[in-house]
Amino acid sequence: MTKQKIIKIVGVVLVVVIIILLIWFIFLYPRKVFRDNEKVFNEAGLRYYQINNSYLPKDEGRVISVSLDTLIKQDYLDGLYAPYSNKLCDLKESNVKAIKKDGKYQYYTYLKCGKYESDVDHEGPVIKLNGDTNVTISRGEEYTDPGVKSVIDDTDGKMDISKVSVKGKVDTSSVGTYEITYSASDSLNNKSTTTRIVKVEERLSSIVNDNTESGYYVGNASDNYVLFNHMLFRIVRVNDDNSVVIVSNDALANVDYSTNGKFEDSALDSWLNDYFYELLEPRYQKLIKASTWCDDVVSSDNINTTECSSETAKRNVGILSIQDYNRSYSGRGSYLDKDNLTWYANFDSEKKPWAMTGSAIYPNGFSTSDGKNLLNVVPAVTLKASTTVLEGDGSYTDPYILINDESGKKSSLLNKREIGEYISYSGYLFRISDIIDDGTTEVIMTSVLENDNNEIEIGYQNSQKTKVYNPNQEGNIGYQIKNNMTSYIDTSLFTSKKITVPIYNNKVTYKGKHDEKKYNLLITIPSTFDIFSAKGALSRDGGYWLIESSKNEDIKTVVRSLGTVTYSNVYEGITAGVKVKAYLNKNVYITNGDGTESNPYRIDD
Repeated sequence: MTKQKIIKIVGVVLVVVIIILLIWFIFLYPRKVFRDNEKVFNEAGLRYYQINNSYLPKDEGRVISVSLDTLIKQDYLDGLYAPYSNKLCDLKESNVKAIKKDGKYQYYTYLKCGKYESDVDHEGPVIKLNGDTNVTISRGEEYTDPGVKSVIDDTDGKMDISKVSVKGKVDTSSVGTYEITYSASDSLNNKSTTTRIVKVEERLSSIVNDNTESGYYVGNASDNYVLFNHMLFRIVRVNDDNSVVIVSNDALANVDYSTNGKFEDSALDSWLNDYFYELLEPRYQKLIKASTWCDDVVSSDNINTTECSSETAKRNVGILSIQDYNRSYSGRGSYLDKDNLTWYANFDSEKKPWAMTGSAIYPNGFSTSDGKNLLNVVPAVTLKASTTVLEGDGSYTDPYILINDESGKKSSLLNKREIGEYISYSGYLFRISDIIDDGTTEVIMTSVLENDNNEIEIGYQNSQKTKVYNPNQEGNIGYQIKNNMTSYIDTSLFTSKKITVPIYNNKVTYKGKHDEKKYNLLITIPSTFDIFSAKGALSRDGGYWLIESSKNEDIKTVVRSLGTVTYSNVYEGITAGVKVKAYLNKNVYITNGDGTESNPYRIDD
């Protein structure tokens, strides 16, 4: 035999030996160790029953069990370990059972060690339910449990469904989530359970139908408040398909309509659907049903109309119509009444949009306006028929809650929070208006800067004819805000940001062409198009500057007492307040509070 043949034979033998050793150590030895453990466990269990024979069941078919944990604690055996491991076998699930059958005792040993377990029936029967395991019903709706379809066990086969134990009940008068638990045990006392979840919910549409006569809230309604994306809205109506229209309680910005007699593709349409809608949290967007909005011509002699003759294509966000207002009106007014100039969806025969003037009593409370004026916008959305109410009574202090919004926890980062939440800082109340990609949090004050409880007012002080917002020009309001206003507010948590100042040739419009100047600033003021830049209903400030500028001497953006932007002839002496817009640095965290207006997040404790 040649040397090469010998080497080859030795190689084959070595491979075979290695394979045999691998099979032994990977498969056979661990199984042997487990079977040895199983035998030790079984013998310990039998000794336990021999010594404690009074524990054995007296009745036919009855089962008792002793766990590995008990046997170890009572010194019937030492700890058993999984093969190749210092991990104990399962102390609770491993057991030795004794059952009385035909007058004799039979024993069943089940041991579980890691991935190894005894070939003994240790699982309860499979319970199958009639109907769905997750059921949703409306509050007040009658609920009858569908019951059990079948019970099948590996040892006992098909079992009697009447032996299934059922626990739990559903209170259909109270909103909540209820559990019905079904339990069954086989002849070896292996128990299994399954659960049906029954959710009792209150549909928003049902609330509106129960609390209105025509599907519209009317008059000075005080029970139609709803919290939507941390903003207070009012319920307006329920539609035939049970979708529900809600509208912002407050103006959120001042935007021009800039349209040719149609809502569709107007500047207002763009602001509502391309800007405002995109700010909403995705879970709130999912509640919205894209819908049509009234978009028709209303003549001055038909201002009392309640019927709409034309509608837009479907939009996620719209504004209310004169018809909506008319249906909400009673002899004492309407909850939709505003003190400021607010856009409505209709146009007159000359394609001028209508606005509520806020100065006269219905039906003369509307007038047409130049579509390029910057008036209050109060967004409206249609909620899906499936929208439910989790809590609340619809009042101002306890509005309907549609989604469980978890507030930020103490020591969590502020930039993980959401648009609309409130922050208390340096003695002022702010709202989150955006979370920037770099981790900074954009915030806008809800009021104006004060000194000794007096509003601080500033104006353009230089003699230049064209007064464009410029932080580097002495006397300019931009200069005063940059250099003087930091005396009235703590800026230690703010971070400098490159701010864009839009400069128009003439009127300020949402889609209008304009030049831009950029400045690195620590604090600034809002744009008229920013969410939360409009004057709140409860604001006591007289007015404040906005950042849009125009080369036209007569056009400067300033919010006045009625809450609407006016184009003031800004000569020396005209003054207004300062509502701060700033960016909190990415490391700011919450010290307490829940982000609501009554309990805002604190960040400076």
